[in-house]
Amino acid sequence: MLTFREKVDILRIQKEKETQKKLKHYTRPGFFDTDDKGWIVPPEDFHYELKPNHENGGIYGPMAWAENFYHLLDIHPPYIDPYSSLAGAYMTKMEWMGGHRWHPDHDYPELRKYHEKYNMVSGVGGSHHFHHDVGEIGFKLGWRGILDKIRYYQGVHEGDPDKLEFLKAEELVIQGIQVWIRHNADAARDAAAAQSDPDLKANLERMAAMNYKLIDEPPETFLEACQWLTWFLLQSSIFNGSGAGGALDILLKSYYDKDIAEGRLTEDEAVYHLACLLLKDTQYFEIGGTYPDGADRTNKISWHAIEASHWLRIPTALCLRIHENIDREFVRSSVKYMFEDKCSNPSYIGDRVLVEGFVKNGYSEELARTRYKTGCNWCALPGTEYTLNDTVKINMARVFEIAYQEMMEEGERSTERLWELFDKHLDTAIDVIKKSIDHHVKYAHLSRPEIALNFMCHGPIEKGVDISHGSVDYYNFGIDFCALGTVADSFAALDRAVNEEQTYTWEQIDEAIQSNWEGHELTRLYLKNTPHYGYGGTLADELAVKIVERLTHHTKKSPTPDGWNCIPGLFSWANTIGMGRAVGATPNGRGAKEPITHGANPEPGFRESGALTAMGLAVASVQPRWGNTAPIQLEIDPTLAKGEQGIENITNFLMTYCNDLGGSLVNINIIDRDKILDAYEHPERHPDLVVRITGFSVYFSTLSQDFRKLVVERIIQG
Repeated sequence: MLTFREKVDILRIQKEKETQKKLKHYTRPGFFDTDDKGWIVPPEDFHYELKPNHENGGIYGPMAWAENFYHLLDIHPPYIDPYSSLAGAYMTKMEWMGGHRWHPDHDYPELRKYHEKYNMVSGVGGSHHFHHDVGEIGFKLGWRGILDKIRYYQGVHEGDPDKLEFLKAEELVIQGIQVWIRHNADAARDAAAAQSDPDLKANLERMAAMNYKLIDEPPETFLEACQWLTWFLLQSSIFNGSGAGGALDILLKSYYDKDIAEGRLTEDEAVYHLACLLLKDTQYFEIGGTYPDGADRTNKISWHAIEASHWLRIPTALCLRIHENIDREFVRSSVKYMFEDKCSNPSYIGDRVLVEGFVKNGYSEELARTRYKTGCNWCALPGTEYTLNDTVKINMARVFEIAYQEMMEEGERSTERLWELFDKHLDTAIDVIKKSIDHHVKYAHLSRPEIALNFMCHGPIEKGVDISHGSVDYYNFGIDFCALGTVADSFAALDRAVNEEQTYTWEQIDEAIQSNWEGHELTRLYLKNTPHYGYGGTLADELAVKIVERLTHHTKKSPTPDGWNCIPGLFSWANTIGMGRAVGATPNGRGAKEPITHGANPEPGFRESGALTAMGLAVASVQPRWGNTAPIQLEIDPTLAKGEQGIENITNFLMTYCNDLGGSLVNINIIDRDKILDAYEHPERHPDLVVRITGFSVYFSTLSQDFRKLVVERIIQG
């Protein structure tokens, strides 16, 4: 009989093989430049086309989406792996089928004009970047209980056609999920009947019985809770790609404690079930952190989750929340595994600055402590808060370019005037984003409502209103700002060249920029070698802080015109390449269309020695401190943590950065320089190499050529 860890080894090898199948199945460039996901290549005969309800081929309104979702779940092939304790996998997403288009009756040409001008990600039409409440709704009610709740409120709102249609759509979604679970239970039953290995046969029989039960009943055991959570997350991934797991060690603790006490579960078995859960899809789970009263919530599940990730050695999205009273050995163990596995798991989030920052928005400290990390760079309150986190971004490099061009055209050329124009255009861009958020809240429910998540939140079912349209208690919209290093370094380079050293005139610099440095390599090198943001004590460092002060001021000086709260952060996600393509050459020596700097990070290669400490101090200094993050991205050679002292050093850095310096989020890449260079030339040789791009981890071999190049250059220069 195989041990639990041996089963996980088999599952990992199968995943690596499946990843190679996926690369052959989907060949569109850039398709895999995002979170590694657990979807399975569908059978050749599986096919479904969305049925639009508009002449433009789009799908609009709750019932149209629900009907398509139901039919897709009904024909979706079941997936049973005898080595896993959990049934199910998804093989497609509705977004891949092209049904989501913004409703033409609610177009926004005046706003779009500015979106294009400033190269923004506006958030209009954005979806699922908020957090459900599985623990208080799903685990307590089960699918039949949720269905009963929806039908009850159909009676409450029977006199309102719009609300009744909304609730009928939600009813159809739950029925579709139940049908899908039944198909998988049937498949597990059939697989058990055909299985000769007694251990695998018993596993399949248990899987079938469990899922027949979970069609209607809420989970009662640790394994059942893992399976129930899996179904919820998989169906939401099919609908719109959502991936918010929540506070894993809170969700599962009571089931674990009960099963352990009653002898139904061993610790290794729990790790195995968690590994099976993490394997199903890359969902963002937080572990560690505090309870509302500030007490450490680290428990056995927290430790087992780290162990499960260690067993798997695949891309996962676990995040460990560090606070001043956390068990230091827990953090240290995660660091040890990270370097052993060279797998960039987990990320680390700083409790202090996020709690203190969210409180500044008018919320209690107790509430702030329950705002869990649920995405690449963002947190949300479970089931009571609607956000558009990570779907709203302002390209400050483009804002700078517009300000620079305006200054050169008007003739008044000085760094002071450039700053005035940059500040003016930054304010305009933020104002446009606020109006865009209002437009989204008014009309998103008429395009693609959140039918796969509404029923797991407090308010949408009770009020018969989509979460995007005002049915929960809290609305906070994160605005991410990109290219801080590019802009701060550009300002500093210009000041040095034309003011401090007077080496170049404005006209000479502009000629070099307009030619994209062709014939002006010495000028480019001079500007590029101006002391960078991040070095420490430079003008660029001062300017980076000043830029963040201004973007924070403009964001927080007023809510949106309709009164919604906005929260500033620094994060570019995978937009560094796309946003860079929208910007010409910049005065920091960057070439036209080259990537912008990532999030709050300095330019790669900003300092030759002491870079880790310097970067930590720099990124800590530019935290907006309102409850949104400004992550630091670290590329670390595995030899840095060689031996016990090396692990101790990285642990010390994390504890100091998150607790003392007030850092909000740490993403770490463990990369062997020689291995990444070989993988760049021969990705097929390294199918198991995992890298962290921004907030997400992927297999290096699945990335597009542009992203592989970005990772390699960032690592080599850094």
